[in-house]
Parts: sequence; C-alpha cells; structure tokens
Amino acid sequence: RTRVRCLTPTMNPPSVIRQTVTVMRENGLHLVPCSEIVKYVRDYPGDVRIYRDNLVADPRSVLDLLQLKAEKGTELIVEATGVDAEALVQGLASLLAPDLDS
Repeated sequence: RTRVRCLTPTMNPPSVIRQTVTVMRENGLHLVPCSEIVKYVRDYPGDVRIYRDNLVADPRSVLDLLQLKAEKGTELIVEATGVDAEALVQGLASLLAPDLDS
C-alpha cells in the first residue's frame, strides 16, 4: 500500500514594507513627478500601493497618482510586497520627498 502525504510549502509569505512619507515637492505631485514614479515602479514584480487617507493609488498609473491630489505637506503611505520591497519603498520615498540639500 502506498501512502501519499501532501506537503504544504514552507515558504514565508512576503513581508509588507510600509513607510509614511510627507510630500516635499514644492508643487506637490503633478504630472512630471507622477510620470517619474510610474517609470520607477513599471517593472517591479511585486504589489505596490500609495495611500492617502481613504484613497488608494496604483503607482503604475499616472491617473491614480494624480487623483491623490497630494500637495506639498501631504502625508502618504507607501506600501510594497515582494522581492526588493524595502529598496522600492525607499526609492519611492526619495521621489516623493527629494533631498533638497543635494
């Protein structure tokens, strides 16, 4: 008699990386920075979202980002899962709040 045993994968679920970012661009998120964000995340294989209050934007869509109406001083939450999620979130944070000293 053959015994079959089902094994469940022991892979860890992908961790969610989340960071709160204050928009520091003088003119907020207008068309140009939104386009930069879309280019930055275009080929990222994991899930990525940007939240403002009760709004959720897919950063692969310029229209989604523009609908956040994020002016200078707006707090956003950047969230990503998957490979290199931490680096992606940090990169998005730098696009939303560029270092003005550099």
